[in-house]
Amino acid sequence: EPLHRLKYLAALISSCEDVKGGALAGVVHRFTRTGDPDVAALMRFLLIQVSLPLRQFLDSWIYEGELEDRYQEFFIAEDPSVPDKSMWANKYSLRKSMLPPFLPINLAEKILLIGKSINFLRRVCDDRTELGLRQASQTADKITEATVELTEGDVVGGGLHLAVQEVYNVVSRHLLDVLHKRYMFAEHLKAMRRYLLLGQGDFIRHLMDLLNEDLARPAKTLFLHNLTGTLDSAVRATNAQFDDPDILLRLDVRLLECSEGDVGWDVFSLNYHVDGPISTVFDEEAILQYLRIFNFLWRAKRMEYILSAMWKLQMSNHRQLGSMKELAPIFHMAHILTQRMMHFMHQMQYYITFEVLECAWADLEKRVESSKDLDEIIGAHVSFMSDVTKRCLLDEQSAPLLTQLRAIFKVIVDFEAVDDELQSAAEAEMDARRYEGMMNEKRSRKGTWGANVADSVVSQQRRDTFTQETLPKFRSQLSRLTQSYENMVREFLALLTKHTDVSLRFLSFRLNFSEYYPIKMPRTSLGYAGRQTPLS
Repeated sequence: EPLHRLKYLAALISSCEDVKGGALAGVVHRFTRTGDPDVAALMRFLLIQVSLPLRQFLDSWIYEGELEDRYQEFFIAEDPSVPDKSMWANKYSLRKSMLPPFLPINLAEKILLIGKSINFLRRVCDDRTELGLRQASQTADKITEATVELTEGDVVGGGLHLAVQEVYNVVSRHLLDVLHKRYMFAEHLKAMRRYLLLGQGDFIRHLMDLLNEDLARPAKTLFLHNLTGTLDSAVRATNAQFDDPDILLRLDVRLLECSEGDVGWDVFSLNYHVDGPISTVFDEEAILQYLRIFNFLWRAKRMEYILSAMWKLQMSNHRQLGSMKELAPIFHMAHILTQRMMHFMHQMQYYITFEVLECAWADLEKRVESSKDLDEIIGAHVSFMSDVTKRCLLDEQSAPLLTQLRAIFKVIVDFEAVDDELQSAAEAEMDARRYEGMMNEKRSRKGTWGANVADSVVSQQRRDTFTQETLPKFRSQLSRLTQSYENMVREFLALLTKHTDVSLRFLSFRLNFSEYYPIKMPRTSLGYAGRQTPLS
């Protein structure tokens, strides 16, 4: 009856006070839920009329990427203060207070993504290709129908949903094509893997060979232009030279902030410059994460480099100095400690290279290939960086592990200094003895005694000093280093067994597969994290 309808209209007017835009459509939508068919028909008619401005906003947004909403009535908001380089992440957002209840949140997010993609193509990618969106969809004719359909619960099969899906497919597919073909996104992603994540093995090894002397000096004495020249030499001498010139131009050297006592190894870093559309994926936060990961990988690679050079020197001197029997025990100590450290670093490098980087990279490639829009690519990349950061012990939970690992690295560097000093002392003593033998032989040929009393006294004093002072000093230093190293590794393994990440707990087993280091495994919900080693 008219009076009954008037009561409903009065209630509707009262509820719509100080309400506008999408929120107003939501209020009217609630009044369609009534058992009176005449009132329900009236409210549906009003809902369609109220939704007409929404239809205009929607058409303009998904076809042209334009948003003229001076009264903030649409469910998509724009922040004019955000620059184009941050457009994708910060310029556009959902205004949920203006989202009508008959529009599902996932559909609204897809509508947001369409207009955002159009603006991204125009302003950031400088692409104004006509996509024929109005021909791809008949949204203009279906909005009104879809409004009624959605009020009746037909969300999936509604005309609006189908039309938005079609436009979304066209726009997102074109945007990904532009990123991959015009801006070589995949190639830049692989360059990050090769250079900042040390995937280009020959280049990284040759770069270390060239930089070894420079980076051993105090950090404050380094000059960026010298290091950049060395970087160019490493590129020209390895397979990196065959990379795209645009990629090589982006590769550069960066020196981190140095503290007192830092050497070049502590502050050196590679850097990769990004700009344009690809900086949306490789934003400043992502680049900082890459630099943190590079710093960790570079330190680990340096330890392997140090131990490899030590082993070569030890093997060479073992043959050349074999006649000095008094060196055998101390050389044996040095060899044993070197082998333990090499085993530790080889297992760590295997874990980092294969279980962390390669597995995460394979997953990233699959997700990027199957991505339907830029948001999915960004999400895949964020997930990749998160996994690598966590498993490289760079997250907050692994801070004690990282501290302990760096302490182990410090022992390796200290051991390098002691071993170099030991090898130099042994070589000097061997050279002195060879010189004595050569002089004695020379005198004998002349028919005089091989050695006089004064020379014999000096020679004996030098030998006594070497065997009674020099060698005991090195033996003491090696003993302290061995004890410190074993204690630190034992503590590192104990921390690994308590970690929540299964791969890190399994790493503790690989590092201690022979149960040389006695540690007590914590009990887990699945039993023991590993077999308990009896304490001796």
